[in-house]
Amino acid sequence: MKKLINLFSLFLLLSLFSCGINGHNNAELRPVNVADDRIYGDVGGPARQTLNKYEDDATGKTQERVTAIRTKLFPK
Repeated sequence: MKKLINLFSLFLLLSLFSCGINGHNNAELRPVNVADDRIYGDVGGPARQTLNKYEDDATGKTQERVTAIRTKLFPK
């Protein structure tokens, strides 16, 4: 019985060390396209989507809607 308890304790100890105790099994997470200007734009600059221009209709409602969406999504 004592041998079984010792074996179980050893198994428990080894399994705890393999689960991340004391810094084991830490994977380094790196973003795939972190330096891609085409995806993220310039650092500190406006978002790339704000460069899009849309045709204005006769009533001007489209431009008002686009401006409202831009101010909601990209506040200054």
